[in-house]
Amino acid sequence: MPSTSGYDPHDFADAFPSAPHPVAPDLLLKKDDERKAEALAAFSQGLLAEDNADQEKMIDAYKKTLALDPTYAELAVKLAYELSRRNDPTGGVQILKDTIKAAPKEAVPYIYLSQLYAKDLNKPDIGLKYAEQALALAPDNFAAYLAVYEIDMATGQSKKAEQLLDRAAKSEHGDAKYWVQLGDLCTRLYLKEDGSSEPAQLQKMNAIYRKAANLAKEDATTLTKVGDYFVLSKQTKDAIPYYRQILDNPQNAGDVPLNNVRDKLARCYLVVGQRNDAVKYLEDIIKDSPLRFETYELLGELYEANDDLEKALANYEHSLLLDASEPRNHLRLAELLMRAKRYDRAVEIMQAARKKFPDMPSITLSLALALSQAKRHPEAMAAFSDAQAEAEVSREEMLNAQFYLLYGEAAEQAGLIEKAAELIKQSLEMEPNSAEACNYLGYMWVDRGEHLDEAGDLIKKALSLDPDKGEYLDSLGWYYFKKGEPERALTELLRAQESILRETKKDDATVLEHIGDTYSKLGKTAEALNYWQKSLTLEENKKVSEKIENAKQKVTSGTPPLPAPPKP
Repeated sequence: MPSTSGYDPHDFADAFPSAPHPVAPDLLLKKDDERKAEALAAFSQGLLAEDNADQEKMIDAYKKTLALDPTYAELAVKLAYELSRRNDPTGGVQILKDTIKAAPKEAVPYIYLSQLYAKDLNKPDIGLKYAEQALALAPDNFAAYLAVYEIDMATGQSKKAEQLLDRAAKSEHGDAKYWVQLGDLCTRLYLKEDGSSEPAQLQKMNAIYRKAANLAKEDATTLTKVGDYFVLSKQTKDAIPYYRQILDNPQNAGDVPLNNVRDKLARCYLVVGQRNDAVKYLEDIIKDSPLRFETYELLGELYEANDDLEKALANYEHSLLLDASEPRNHLRLAELLMRAKRYDRAVEIMQAARKKFPDMPSITLSLALALSQAKRHPEAMAAFSDAQAEAEVSREEMLNAQFYLLYGEAAEQAGLIEKAAELIKQSLEMEPNSAEACNYLGYMWVDRGEHLDEAGDLIKKALSLDPDKGEYLDSLGWYYFKKGEPERALTELLRAQESILRETKKDDATVLEHIGDTYSKLGKTAEALNYWQKSLTLEENKKVSEKIENAKQKVTSGTPPLPAPPKP
């Protein structure tokens, strides 16, 4: 009967429902579907717990999911990994075994089960069995090859590992990623630290990486890895086309930074001697990224390799201006400045570096060397002393034979001959077969006419260690000169000149002066003049100029020049 007030309870929610009606049979969930629904609900709870960083609830929810649906292989691996991380590898093993029973043709659980046995439970034999089962199930699955490979290598079965890689290389896999990963394994097995390998092994790796490149077409990531491989294996020329392919199609670069590829290409051109091409690519980088200090560094290296010191210095200076945070850059610039004989600028650079890096004895040592070259000898000796004290505190390995040799050379340049001898002897105590130290101490004494017999022994020892070194032959010739044996001296000095010309493609002013002095001693004034004049054209030297003037007077007058009148 309708309500007289206009209220009809059927217009609203039924607060007092009637007895339930039975569900139609076609709407009922089957038992398997019901379990899957419950598994999905549990999985959702696990995801929520994972998002909330509630690890315990996550694990419980995922366990429940797998109990309801053990065929979910990826979740089984995830859970097994988490249990292993919690020092419960046996729990992970059981999870994976249950999944394998439910889904025996899924390779992934076998792969991870092999890792648990081999790495966590230290049972490589069992691990290998599961890895090989995975490989049998999925012969194109690279992860399966990797699992077998790692167990073979861990158990010292390198021959089996090599056979495995040969088997993998016979695959018809059409994914470039597979071939890049296989190539990476091959380089781990075949490439030595210096980038060399046996010719047959190199041929195998080349074929694998070229297959990757062919399948990749224009994929920049793969092409970069292929180029990197050829550089790593010292086949630099073969890397160039792959880097070029990326740069010729920049629209396909994706996440690959093009400037990094240009850097790599420029280095390749530098290695193969195509320096103009290297410069071109580096200048392209500078146009796009003028504040990229790495480019200036590389340009500096390029010009330095080309013996263009001025351009090298300009680029190193620019690089340092953009980024002064790396001590190596200060050291490199100072070293090149000293090579260019710009000693005062080298001192400035290293003084600034020392303020920036006050606890680095290598910086202090470089400053000491620059000060010595700049003939600021008291400051140089103080800096060497500081470098020694700093190294004793933080870097004792720096106080080696080379350090004491450099310190001794600086002391000799400062006129501290006794200290120099003491330091170089200390260097020789640490490295008795240092030809450089033997020669330096021997020549220092010979030039001063001191300890001639001991000096001669040192020089001869240096030559026994490095028989064709022009610098050491000059020392021997000068030793004979000082001993009053000019004929023997001339023989060694001319050998020294020939050797230095062969080594450096240019003459040495000191050697030419020594030859001139020896000819003069032998009474051959014209020959002496010739060599002294050559020496003077290479290096200004007041003593050589005086020798030339005296010799000219002697030649023109036919008599020895008169001695200068005594000063009143």
